[in-house]
Amino acid sequence: MVYDHVKNEPCVTGGLNGTCVGVFRCPTASLTYLYANAGYIKSPDTIYDYPDLPEICSYKNKEPVVCCTDCNISKDEPFRHTSIGPLGIPRDNNGPIAWSKCLDYLKDLPYPCRGVGNFQVKKIWKGDKKCHVYQLQYALAVGGRDAQRWEFPHMALLGYGDDENSAQWLCGGTVISERFILTAAHCISTKALGNVSYAALGLLKRTDPKELWNIHKIKRIIPHPEYSAPSKYHDIALLETETEINFGKNLLPACLDTGTNKENTAEASGWGRLGHRESLADTLQVVVLQKFDDATCAAHFPPHRNLRHGYDSEKQSCYGNNGKIMDTCEGDSGGPLQTNQFNCQYTVVGVTSHGKNCGIPGSAGVYTRVSYYVPWIESIVWPEETEERKKQDNLWLERWLNVTT
Repeated sequence: MVYDHVKNEPCVTGGLNGTCVGVFRCPTASLTYLYANAGYIKSPDTIYDYPDLPEICSYKNKEPVVCCTDCNISKDEPFRHTSIGPLGIPRDNNGPIAWSKCLDYLKDLPYPCRGVGNFQVKKIWKGDKKCHVYQLQYALAVGGRDAQRWEFPHMALLGYGDDENSAQWLCGGTVISERFILTAAHCISTKALGNVSYAALGLLKRTDPKELWNIHKIKRIIPHPEYSAPSKYHDIALLETETEINFGKNLLPACLDTGTNKENTAEASGWGRLGHRESLADTLQVVVLQKFDDATCAAHFPPHRNLRHGYDSEKQSCYGNNGKIMDTCEGDSGGPLQTNQFNCQYTVVGVTSHGKNCGIPGSAGVYTRVSYYVPWIESIVWPEETEERKKQDNLWLERWLNVTT
């Protein structure tokens, strides 16, 4: 039922007196609104629960004005910059643009954990105050499905040559938006075959029938402006596809690490060589790697001709496995080093860059640290959002200066 009321007018819902306010000023209603819009549809089979949305007074800017019976009707809209993350956990989206886009993709695309969670939003009546307070509880020990390590819906295999049928498929990459693939700068061209021309998406094996390959022609190649071959620094690049990538359950973008990753292990994936001087892998390979500390990385990668200042912990990270043959090899370059905490969205923490002879126990590989380059990536992949964020920041600074002067 929709009442013909405007904001801040009294109203009645369920026999209780309330006030018409914007949905984000009413804490309980705002959580209900967020969960419903994030694909959490209640049914007798779901283990999550939240209250029904209060009766609607009116709409403003396409958002409901609701009859709120909460004790704490807020002026600052505490959930305005909140999105529902994996497993129904609320996350602040007022951070880097890359993080906000990650949450948008989770809301709109068929990730395996979308609509899956174990949470309870309770609306508790306070008889002495004659109003409601909310309580949010959630459990992390529930997920969508068991991870299958060879299913990486963001993987790209890069092709070189003038014709896709005769192209040589060498480096890897990561789909991060509808038009952009993240890779290593040293993968943008080869001496023999020239620039990268194609990206194949959605495949598991090199020998898969070509009709199963989702091939996109590369329209624009954007190496990092500070990359200078054959140097190993700033080894990161973006590839823009000629046509938009159509996402589905087997083809989904990965998130970008914005500096929040604290995991000590990560997974690297690619179709590279199976060992030093071995052949290229037919089936996508996955390896779990340990993060090495900076001192160990510096010892593995001292200064040399193409790494003049040695290992750079600000812009690079290094991973391997002590005592075991677990590493990335030639052909894995450009592919992702990723984490998957909730068996849902992968987060890319590194881009496979270089190493020593792979397949040797205790060997390590260097990965371009994605978090350092997020501002550069955002400016190219999401330019409108980046410009809008700059305007907002400048407006905030201007207001702050006016207050303090």
